Amino acid sequence: MLVQIRRTVFVTIVMLTALTVWAGGAREEGDGTTTLTMARFFGDCDDTTQGVTDVSQATTECEVIQILTNKYNAENDRGVRIERLGGAEWGTYYDGLNTSFAAGDPPDIAVMHGSNLPDYTERNLIHPIDDYLDLYGVDPADWTDPARGAVSDSDRLYGVPFDLHANLFHVNVDLFREAGLIDSEGNPILPSSRGEFFSQAEAMRRETGAMYFTTDASQFPIGVRLMFSLVWQQGSDLISGDGSYATVNTPEAREAVDFMVSMFEQGYANPDFNYTASEQAFLSGDAAILMNGTWAVDQYNREAEFDYRAMDFPTLYERPSVWANSHMWVLPAQRNNAKYETAMDFLAFLHNHTVDWAAGTGHLAPRTSVLTGAELQRVAQRSNYADTANIAQLVPSIRNWQAVEDILKEEIESTWLTGKAIDAALADADRRINSVLR
Repeated sequence: MLVQIRRTVFVTIVMLTALTVWAGGAREEGDGTTTLTMARFFGDCDDTTQGVTDVSQATTECEVIQILTNKYNAENDRGVRIERLGGAEWGTYYDGLNTSFAAGDPPDIAVMHGSNLPDYTERNLIHPIDDYLDLYGVDPADWTDPARGAVSDSDRLYGVPFDLHANLFHVNVDLFREAGLIDSEGNPILPSSRGEFFSQAEAMRRETGAMYFTTDASQFPIGVRLMFSLVWQQGSDLISGDGSYATVNTPEAREAVDFMVSMFEQGYANPDFNYTASEQAFLSGDAAILMNGTWAVDQYNREAEFDYRAMDFPTLYERPSVWANSHMWVLPAQRNNAKYETAMDFLAFLHNHTVDWAAGTGHLAPRTSVLTGAELQRVAQRSNYADTANIAQLVPSIRNWQAVEDILKEEIESTWLTGKAIDAALADADRRINSVLR
């Protein structure tokens, strides 16, 4: 009983703290300025961005979005100021956002992953933006198909896409050269089948002593992202097309998990590595390939002391495909409809600066005109993985995606961390996910 009382008190304190940090909608200041509240993750960087409006000075996601916010505040002629609320860490971001909705005082503007959008649109917590696009010069025809799909639900548009972020192969070209795995022009030769992957891994170990592959296999759900990519490449999926039931227990899923387990068992990758350990192994020159996202390109380009290249995820089965998610900006539902047009002006500003976001973060621009434009092609590494925009596939657009992803992570990691049989893990994942979807 005492434990339950303490837990209740703790949860209450957490909710009150979140509400205190997040509370506050648009307000009129005494000087005529209208302040809009914005909820976002991407971290805290006030010490490096105070007063900065030149986006070219940004070196991180946080700095790019904060400098863009500073720039809008300084230059817009509508008397609008954007004020960031709490929630800089993405791991707890949605807890704070949910608390603000429960209290009836959500932010005026919020960032959101495409995978989370259905949880909010089905409860009418996000205001559709279709009616504002022409007014603010936002052209959906310029959006890539995945970007448009990410912000769409029931034939309505609920957000302004900001990017797609996907898995890449981050490559140590020096190790590939030492292992004899480069072409006549000095480019790394990535594998084009499961067999080539394992033969290259053996050659890398034999010629260099380095691990062939590394990734976070125990902390974040990056293993799930690899599994989706391998299953999609076989023409299958882990969730039915209508999102109503799991399709995890299939030959294609078994092949994908067997691929990963074999890779770990044969010593070509370390199953115990978390996110930091996998990065350290790559940046220290102990691993030839790191599978991680677009968000890491500029960091590795700065820090790698070897010939580094960001490359498209290779096609190892029948069709090219790679895991992707998206960031978008949405308008939480408000009691006062007048807020939407004011907030939409800032969303249009961000839409017009997607080239700055893509150039400063490594993420894929959601606009065709930006992807094909000369400005982005001049940025380091971007042309090396430009095709990722064409092969990126978004995670299923379903409610309770987070619970589904958590189950997949737990079950597939059990096969290489605790020795659970692959067939048992897939059957249990199928059963548990169907329970969630029902």
